[in-house]
Amino acid sequence: MSPNEIIIKKERTILDRWITGDTFGFIEAAADEITYFDPGLEKRCTGKKEFQNWFSSFNGTFSFPDYELIDPQVQMHGDVGVLTFNFVGFMQDGSKEYWNSTEVYKLMEGEWKLIHSHWSQTKPKR
Repeated sequence: MSPNEIIIKKERTILDRWITGDTFGFIEAAADEITYFDPGLEKRCTGKKEFQNWFSSFNGTFSFPDYELIDPQVQMHGDVGVLTFNFVGFMQDGSKEYWNSTEVYKLMEGEWKLIHSHWSQTKPKR
């Protein structure tokens, strides 16, 4: 399997857990030096401790039936892969949430670890 395929498969595995409300897939994938942005934060999370504190705070508080990962693309730069995609979350009430995502993975000791993550809504809930 190519690095591109491994990274996309890893992300899908994390998201399969995410839709059940399990935020620990992201925590387990994170490198110690991870940085993270999303619309719910006033500033960047820096480091695995901050990242874990943020993600642990809403573990188990949500779930939704399905998602779609649209047009995933990995750009490889040596031992770093930059994954970009659009995400559609299908909610319990039939509505959808739309997101843009950038996930940066680095090969560390034989494993692809998440070193940066950035999520932004493309169509905020109204």
